[in-house]
Amino acid sequence: TNIRVVTNEDVEKYQRMVNMYLHKYVIKNWNEASMAKSSDEITLGNTGMSVADIRQHLMCEVVVALQKYNPDYRTKEGKSVLESTFVYQHLFNRCGQLMKKLTKKRYGYGIWSSNLEDVLGETDYYGKD
Repeated sequence: TNIRVVTNEDVEKYQRMVNMYLHKYVIKNWNEASMAKSSDEITLGNTGMSVADIRQHLMCEVVVALQKYNPDYRTKEGKSVLESTFVYQHLFNRCGQLMKKLTKKRYGYGIWSSNLEDVLGETDYYGKD
């Protein structure tokens, strides 16, 4: 199988889509998160990631999607799939996986003040030993 060579132009076409995902699914999870360039590097909760890091991650996923995209693919109904639709769906899945991982309160992701015992998993879910 030929792996497509992805250019900067190919990836830049999806900058707006990545920003839409950031706005719709990422920013709402943290009070300190913002689309403003000035606050791009603020760490989100205790995830160790900033909005800039997540943007970079999603841009990498765009490259992965573009490499996986097969223009000759046909659905069971015989329909082709647009590149943009394929990238949109790929980002949707990856963004969901990332947010699940980063906002798991039980593991101390995405929140500043969780019980240390809960973060370390030394108590059960209800706070009893």
